[in-house]
Amino acid sequence: MDIGSAEKWLNKLMNQYNKHTNQTEGNQMLNEDVKKVVKFVNAKVDPTQIWHDAKDAAVQAVDEYMKDKEEPMYCGFANVKIRPARGKFVSWLKKQEIGDVAYNGGWRISYYDIMPKSHQYRGTQSLDIKEVACDAFAKVLEVQYGMNVISESRAD
Repeated sequence: MDIGSAEKWLNKLMNQYNKHTNQTEGNQMLNEDVKKVVKFVNAKVDPTQIWHDAKDAAVQAVDEYMKDKEEPMYCGFANVKIRPARGKFVSWLKKQEIGDVAYNGGWRISYYDIMPKSHQYRGTQSLDIKEVACDAFAKVLEVQYGMNVISESRAD
């Protein structure tokens, strides 16, 4: 099964799941069985592709959020945590020296690791911007690649 066919099949599966669980498309959490299927289908996906898909989503989310706005001044920190800290993608992150061991287990990827060095908001202290980026990054890893991932933040 190629990736395109797998995506169509998974979309159909998710639509059936959402219909039977009365969930809307924008407010869905993948159950563990669906995550396992997604993970299996994407097992051969290059970790570099996963990284770029998630990173591109984060950059796009920040750019859309900041369109015609001034930088919010509420300061803080944000990151993404992948649990458990194993698997092909996490191994690749470790080899690339991206992220570190998370508090209470898992692998932590900071907002500063996610955003490109050349992006105008990479050096921001704004908690809002960091949350938008980390939420988008985490959503790609969870929805498209079936990983157990959460976005975390805290005020400064």
